[in-house]
Amino acid sequence: MYQSNKKKMNMVSGGDAALVLTTDPKPRLRWTVELHDRFVDAVAQLGGPDKATPKTIMRVMGVKGLTLYHLKSHLQKFRLGKQPHKELNDHKDGDRGSRLGEGHTSNTCASSRMMSQDMNEGFQITEALRMQLEVQRRLHEQLEVQRHLQLRIEAQ
Repeated sequence: MYQSNKKKMNMVSGGDAALVLTTDPKPRLRWTVELHDRFVDAVAQLGGPDKATPKTIMRVMGVKGLTLYHLKSHLQKFRLGKQPHKELNDHKDGDRGSRLGEGHTSNTCASSRMMSQDMNEGFQITEALRMQLEVQRRLHEQLEVQRHLQLRIEAQ
C-alpha cells in the first residue's frame, strides 16, 4: 500500500495572522515568515529570548489558535539559534559589523540577531563534527566486521 508523503494543510485565521496546520494525527504548525516575524517582535518587546516566556509571548502576539506547545518549541529553537534568519544568511561574515543597526529599531534587536547567527554557526559546526564522528564510528564498525570475516576465512 502506497501512502503519499505530502501533508495537507489547514488554515486557521486569527486576527490579522493565519496559522497553517498540517492534518497529521498530531497537527504541526507551519511557521510562516509573517508568523515568525510577529514572534521575533514579541520576543524583542519582552526583553529578548531569555526573558520571554511562552505565555507572555502568546499574550503579546494575540494569534488565535496558537498554543503554548507551539510557542514553547519555537522559543526553545530560537534560543538555541536554530532558526534560519534570511536577512542574516544573505550577507557574508565579513560585513557582519557594518550591518549593526541597519534597518533595525534598536541595537538590542541587532545584537540579539547577531548572537543568534553566531549560535547558529556554532550549532552547524557542532552538527558537522557529530556527523563526522558518526561516519568514523561506522567505518570502524565495518573494519571490525571485515577483520572478523578475515579471521574466519583464515581459520577455514
